[in-house]
Amino acid sequence: MDRSEANRCKDLSVERFGIFGGSFDPIHIGHLFCAEYAREEFRLDRIFFVPSGIPPHRGAPRASASFRCEMVRLAIMDNPFFSLWDAEILSQEVSYSYETVMRLKSLYPSGEAFFLIGRDAFSLLDQWHRIEELVKEVTFLVAAREGSDLKNPSIQSLSERINNPYISISATMIRKKILQNRSIRYLVPDSVADFIEKEKPYG
Repeated sequence: MDRSEANRCKDLSVERFGIFGGSFDPIHIGHLFCAEYAREEFRLDRIFFVPSGIPPHRGAPRASASFRCEMVRLAIMDNPFFSLWDAEILSQEVSYSYETVMRLKSLYPSGEAFFLIGRDAFSLLDQWHRIEELVKEVTFLVAAREGSDLKNPSIQSLSERINNPYISISATMIRKKILQNRSIRYLVPDSVADFIEKEKPYG
């Protein structure tokens, strides 16, 4: 996040904010749909989209950090409740959610933090860095995803379910269609589809 964006965020009156991390490789309609449902259902003043830098639990994203940030920026630019937070990208270190959460909470020390997460990732929270401390800092908002069980009852009790209809879209599917030279219209915002067609972040 550049200085002007940081200052703009500090000036906002934010009492309840969401943190939505991910590789966003690319960001797609499923991400946006889930975020908007969470914003409305849990009365969030703002949702920060946080593209991962070097993710600790998976391989490196296919598109570069700058391309992924730009796709997120394009996807959310028409929603005044959504913001891009690029601190993980700029850090050049392995991205841990705990550090990201604490940095955002330092901007809003009186705010209540909510962490948006898919059901599949939520089922693996036991493996996360400093998870015992992270669960004390946020309420997890769990989005519907197909075929994943929640394995930790103690963590489950610290979560709320986002009542979003399940949409079977994945970044893997979109990248595959791109490589097959097939249309991705209506799977991603038009601005993102146009960017991918022009800049070819996936080759």
